[in-house]
Amino acid sequence: MSIELEAIQPLDSPPPYGRAVAAPPRPWFTRWDNDRFSPAGPLSVGGGLLRAQGAVARDLFEARGLNTYIAGCGLLMVFASLLYGAILGSVAGAGQVLYAAVKFPVVIVGACAICLPSFYVFQALTGARLSFKQAVAAVLMLGAAAGLILLGCAPIAWFFSVSTSEDANDFLGLMHAVVLALSTTFGFHFIARTHRYVAWKHGERLFDGRVLVLWFGLLVLAAAQMASFIGPLDPERGMLETRRGFFLSALMEP
Repeated sequence: MSIELEAIQPLDSPPPYGRAVAAPPRPWFTRWDNDRFSPAGPLSVGGGLLRAQGAVARDLFEARGLNTYIAGCGLLMVFASLLYGAILGSVAGAGQVLYAAVKFPVVIVGACAICLPSFYVFQALTGARLSFKQAVAAVLMLGAAAGLILLGCAPIAWFFSVSTSEDANDFLGLMHAVVLALSTTFGFHFIARTHRYVAWKHGERLFDGRVLVLWFGLLVLAAAQMASFIGPLDPERGMLETRRGFFLSALMEP
Protein backbone atom coordinates (compact mmCIF):
# COMPACT_ATOMS: atom_id res chain seq x y z
CA MET A 1 0.00 0.00 0.00
CA SER A 2 1.54 3.17 -1.12
CA ILE A 3 0.77 6.49 0.41
CA GLU A 4 1.16 9.56 -1.74
CA LEU A 5 2.24 12.58 0.15
CA GLU A 6 1.17 15.95 -1.20
CA ALA A 7 3.67 18.69 -1.07
CA ILE A 8 2.75 21.20 1.51
CA GLN A 9 2.80 24.67 0.02
CA PRO A 10 3.52 27.63 2.26
CA LEU A 11 0.57 29.89 2.78
CA ASP A 12 2.50 32.96 1.74
CA SER A 13 5.03 32.01 -0.90
CA PRO A 14 7.85 34.51 -1.38
CA PRO A 15 7.69 36.77 -4.42
CA PRO A 16 9.90 36.05 -7.43
CA TYR A 17 13.47 37.27 -7.14
CA GLY A 18 13.78 40.99 -7.74
CA ARG A 19 10.07 41.78 -7.30
CA ALA A 20 9.18 44.06 -4.42
CA VAL A 21 6.55 43.01 -1.91
CA ALA A 22 3.48 45.24 -2.14
CA ALA A 23 3.05 47.24 1.04
CA PRO A 24 -0.39 47.16 2.68
CA PRO A 25 -2.38 50.37 2.22
CA ARG A 26 -2.04 52.95 4.93
CA PRO A 27 -5.09 53.26 7.21
CA TRP A 28 -5.92 56.74 5.96
CA PHE A 29 -5.92 55.46 2.36
CA THR A 30 -8.74 53.09 3.27
CA ARG A 31 -10.56 55.78 5.20
CA TRP A 32 -10.34 58.21 2.27
CA ASP A 33 -11.51 55.47 -0.09
CA ASN A 34 -14.68 55.05 1.97
CA ASP A 35 -15.50 58.77 1.96
CA ARG A 36 -18.68 59.80 0.18
CA PHE A 37 -19.59 63.40 -0.63
CA SER A 38 -21.59 65.21 -3.28
CA PRO A 39 -21.44 69.01 -3.02
CA ALA A 40 -24.92 70.54 -2.92
CA GLY A 41 -23.48 73.96 -3.70
CA PRO A 42 -20.47 76.19 -3.05
CA LEU A 43 -21.34 76.64 0.64
CA SER A 44 -21.19 72.88 1.23
CA VAL A 45 -17.62 72.49 -0.01
CA GLY A 46 -16.13 73.24 3.39
CA GLY A 47 -17.96 70.25 4.84
CA GLY A 48 -16.42 68.01 2.21
CA LEU A 49 -12.93 69.26 3.03
CA LEU A 50 -13.53 68.55 6.71
CA ARG A 51 -15.27 65.18 6.58
CA ALA A 52 -14.78 63.58 3.15
CA GLN A 53 -11.33 64.42 1.83
CA GLY A 54 -11.16 61.23 -0.20
CA ALA A 55 -14.33 62.09 -2.12
CA VAL A 56 -13.00 65.59 -2.79
CA ALA A 57 -9.71 64.12 -4.06
CA ARG A 58 -11.57 61.77 -6.42
CA ASP A 59 -13.71 64.63 -7.73
CA LEU A 60 -10.56 66.66 -8.40
CA PHE A 61 -8.90 63.76 -10.22
CA GLU A 62 -11.98 63.01 -12.30
CA ALA A 63 -12.69 66.74 -12.93
CA ARG A 64 -16.17 66.34 -11.46
CA GLY A 65 -18.02 69.41 -10.12
CA LEU A 66 -14.99 71.66 -10.50
CA ASN A 67 -17.05 74.84 -10.88
CA THR A 68 -18.70 74.18 -7.52
CA TYR A 69 -15.37 73.44 -5.86
CA ILE A 70 -13.72 76.52 -7.34
CA ALA A 71 -16.55 78.79 -6.15
CA GLY A 72 -16.80 77.16 -2.73
CA CYS A 73 -13.07 77.09 -2.02
CA GLY A 74 -12.69 80.67 -3.24
CA LEU A 75 -15.48 81.92 -0.96
CA LEU A 76 -14.11 79.98 1.99
CA MET A 77 -10.58 81.29 1.46
CA VAL A 78 -11.74 84.91 1.17
CA PHE A 79 -14.06 84.72 4.19
CA ALA A 80 -11.44 83.07 6.40
CA SER A 81 -8.73 85.57 5.45
CA LEU A 82 -11.14 88.49 5.92
CA LEU A 83 -12.11 87.35 9.42
CA TYR A 84 -8.55 86.57 10.48
CA GLY A 85 -7.36 89.84 8.95
CA ALA A 86 -9.80 91.70 11.20
CA ILE A 87 -8.37 89.87 14.22
CA LEU A 88 -4.83 90.76 13.12
CA GLY A 89 -5.85 94.41 12.80
CA SER A 90 -7.39 94.47 16.28
CA VAL A 91 -3.88 94.15 17.74
CA ALA A 92 -3.09 97.66 16.50
CA GLY A 93 -6.40 99.15 17.60
CA ALA A 94 -9.97 99.43 16.40
CA GLY A 95 -8.98 101.68 13.50
CA GLN A 96 -6.95 98.87 11.93
CA VAL A 97 -9.70 96.23 11.96
CA LEU A 98 -11.38 97.25 8.69
CA TYR A 99 -8.04 98.12 7.08
CA ALA A 100 -6.51 94.69 7.76
CA ALA A 101 -9.77 92.87 7.02
CA VAL A 102 -9.71 94.30 3.49
CA LYS A 103 -6.01 93.99 2.77
CA PHE A 104 -5.26 90.55 4.23
CA PRO A 105 -7.53 88.72 1.74
CA VAL A 106 -5.80 90.64 -1.06
CA VAL A 107 -2.48 89.18 0.12
CA ILE A 108 -3.81 85.59 0.20
CA VAL A 109 -5.81 85.70 -3.03
CA GLY A 110 -3.11 87.69 -4.81
CA ALA A 111 -0.35 85.24 -3.86
CA CYS A 112 -2.43 82.29 -5.09
CA ALA A 113 -3.28 84.12 -8.33
CA ILE A 114 0.28 85.05 -9.28
CA CYS A 115 1.56 81.55 -8.41
CA LEU A 116 -1.20 79.69 -10.29
CA PRO A 117 0.49 79.84 -13.75
CA SER A 118 3.74 78.43 -12.38
CA PHE A 119 1.83 75.63 -10.63
CA TYR A 120 0.14 74.58 -13.86
CA VAL A 121 3.27 74.87 -16.03
CA PHE A 122 5.53 73.06 -13.53
CA GLN A 123 3.11 70.17 -13.21
CA ALA A 124 2.41 69.95 -16.95
CA LEU A 125 6.11 69.85 -17.85
CA THR A 126 6.76 67.03 -15.36
CA GLY A 127 4.07 64.83 -16.88
CA ALA A 128 1.10 65.53 -14.61
CA ARG A 129 -1.89 65.51 -16.96
CA LEU A 130 -4.19 67.93 -15.21
CA SER A 131 -6.26 70.61 -16.92
CA PHE A 132 -5.97 74.28 -16.10
CA LYS A 133 -9.34 74.16 -14.32
CA GLN A 134 -8.05 71.29 -12.18
CA ALA A 135 -4.99 73.40 -11.37
CA VAL A 136 -7.22 76.31 -10.31
CA ALA A 137 -9.30 74.00 -8.13
CA ALA A 138 -6.19 72.45 -6.55
CA VAL A 139 -4.66 75.82 -5.62
CA LEU A 140 -7.97 77.04 -4.19
CA MET A 141 -8.38 73.80 -2.23
CA LEU A 142 -4.98 74.45 -0.66
CA GLY A 143 -6.12 77.96 0.25
CA ALA A 144 -9.48 76.74 1.55
CA ALA A 145 -7.87 74.04 3.73
CA ALA A 146 -5.55 76.72 5.15
CA GLY A 147 -8.59 78.94 5.67
CA LEU A 148 -10.31 76.26 7.74
CA ILE A 149 -7.31 76.22 10.08
CA LEU A 150 -7.52 80.02 10.36
CA LEU A 151 -11.21 79.78 11.22
CA GLY A 152 -10.52 77.10 13.80
CA CYS A 153 -7.82 79.20 15.47
CA ALA A 154 -9.71 82.51 15.13
CA PRO A 155 -11.44 82.35 18.57
CA ILE A 156 -8.10 81.75 20.32
CA ALA A 157 -6.39 84.54 18.39
CA TRP A 158 -9.29 86.93 19.06
CA PHE A 159 -9.30 86.16 22.79
CA PHE A 160 -5.60 86.87 23.20
CA SER A 161 -5.87 89.99 21.03
CA VAL A 162 -8.59 91.58 23.19
CA SER A 163 -7.40 90.34 26.60
CA THR A 164 -3.72 91.32 26.53
CA SER A 165 -2.10 94.72 26.91
CA GLU A 166 0.32 96.52 24.60
CA ASP A 167 3.36 94.99 26.32
CA ALA A 168 2.34 91.60 24.87
CA ASN A 169 2.63 92.64 21.23
CA ASP A 170 5.72 90.51 20.71
CA PHE A 171 3.87 87.45 21.99
CA LEU A 172 0.84 88.24 19.82
CA GLY A 173 3.05 88.62 16.77
CA LEU A 174 4.65 85.24 17.46
CA MET A 175 1.26 83.62 18.05
CA HIS A 176 -0.16 84.93 14.76
CA ALA A 177 2.99 83.83 12.94
CA VAL A 178 2.58 80.30 14.32
CA VAL A 179 -1.12 80.20 13.33
CA LEU A 180 -0.32 81.36 9.80
CA ALA A 181 2.49 78.82 9.51
CA LEU A 182 0.18 76.04 10.70
CA SER A 183 -2.54 77.03 8.26
CA THR A 184 -0.24 77.04 5.24
CA THR A 185 1.33 73.74 6.35
CA PHE A 186 -2.06 72.06 6.67
CA GLY A 187 -3.11 73.42 3.28
CA PHE A 188 -0.01 71.90 1.70
CA HIS A 189 -0.56 68.68 3.66
CA PHE A 190 -4.03 68.29 2.16
CA ILE A 191 -2.76 68.69 -1.41
CA ALA A 192 0.19 66.36 -0.77
CA ARG A 193 -2.14 63.69 0.61
CA THR A 194 -4.43 64.13 -2.37
CA HIS A 195 -1.45 63.41 -4.62
CA ARG A 196 -0.52 60.27 -2.67
CA TYR A 197 -4.10 58.98 -2.52
CA VAL A 198 -4.69 59.41 -6.26
CA ALA A 199 -1.40 57.64 -7.01
CA TRP A 200 -2.41 54.73 -4.75
CA LYS A 201 -5.98 54.39 -6.02
CA HIS A 202 -5.57 55.06 -9.74
CA GLY A 203 -1.90 54.32 -10.33
CA GLU A 204 -1.54 57.79 -11.85
CA ARG A 205 -0.16 60.98 -10.46
CA LEU A 206 -2.27 64.09 -10.31
CA PHE A 207 0.79 66.13 -9.27
CA ASP A 208 4.53 65.67 -9.18
CA GLY A 209 5.39 65.54 -5.48
CA ARG A 210 8.88 67.05 -5.64
CA VAL A 211 7.76 69.88 -7.90
CA LEU A 212 4.82 70.46 -5.54
CA VAL A 213 7.25 71.07 -2.66
CA LEU A 214 9.29 73.48 -4.80
CA TRP A 215 6.18 75.37 -5.89
CA PHE A 216 4.92 75.62 -2.31
CA GLY A 217 8.15 77.35 -1.35
CA LEU A 218 7.56 79.88 -4.13
CA LEU A 219 4.01 80.43 -2.89
CA VAL A 220 5.20 81.20 0.65
CA LEU A 221 7.82 83.64 -0.66
CA ALA A 222 5.27 85.34 -2.90
CA ALA A 223 2.80 85.70 -0.02
CA ALA A 224 5.49 87.19 2.24
CA GLN A 225 6.56 89.68 -0.44
CA MET A 226 2.95 90.64 -1.17
CA ALA A 227 2.31 91.24 2.53
CA SER A 228 5.35 93.53 2.60
CA PHE A 229 4.19 95.32 -0.57
CA ILE A 230 0.57 95.85 0.49
CA GLY A 231 1.15 96.20 4.23
CA PRO A 232 -2.08 94.93 5.82
CA LEU A 233 -0.74 95.73 9.30
CA ASP A 234 0.97 99.05 8.57
CA PRO A 235 -1.15 101.85 10.10
CA GLU A 236 0.87 104.53 8.31
CA ARG A 237 -0.29 103.45 4.83
CA GLY A 238 -3.50 104.41 3.13
CA MET A 239 -5.99 101.84 1.90
CA LEU A 240 -4.60 101.96 -1.66
CA GLU A 241 -0.98 102.75 -0.77
CA THR A 242 1.76 100.23 -1.49
CA ARG A 243 5.46 100.29 -0.69
CA ARG A 244 8.35 98.70 -2.57
CA GLY A 245 11.01 96.77 -0.70
CA PHE A 246 12.17 93.24 0.14
CA PHE A 247 10.15 91.46 2.83
CA LEU A 248 13.24 90.27 4.74
CA SER A 249 14.43 93.86 5.04
CA ALA A 250 11.02 94.86 6.37
CA LEU A 251 11.17 92.10 8.99
CA MET A 252 14.56 93.31 10.22
CA GLU A 253 13.42 96.90 10.68
CA PRO A 254 13.07 97.93 14.33
